Amino acid sequence: IVVLLIIFAIRVVTYAYSFSYEVFGDTVIAADSEEIVPIQINEGASTDEVGDQLEKKGLIKDSRAFVVHTALTKYRGQIKPGNYELSPSMTMDEMLSIITGIKDDSGYDEF
Repeated sequence: IVVLLIIFAIRVVTYAYSFSYEVFGDTVIAADSEEIVPIQINEGASTDEVGDQLEKKGLIKDSRAFVVHTALTKYRGQIKPGNYELSPSMTMDEMLSIITGIKDDSGYDEF
């Protein structure tokens, strides 16, 4: 039982680290990609729906990390409906800058 608890604890810590890295890191799916991926954001689309779309189109790794990242930044509640062209070589902040129309500097709120 102790061994199972240790294995479980290691998996939890590994997942937490990986998730945190996705939320706070400047990660990209494919740094050298020149692919352009069109997306359409409908009026009233939630951050969850946008994150799911970005994940399905291969632009981000984890839609939940996108939702948390957006909630912690100046982009919270600012996603605009429209048609956009994004790339797997973009960071989440670069994508959010495009789909919100807000300049990409650091993105994080100052508390």
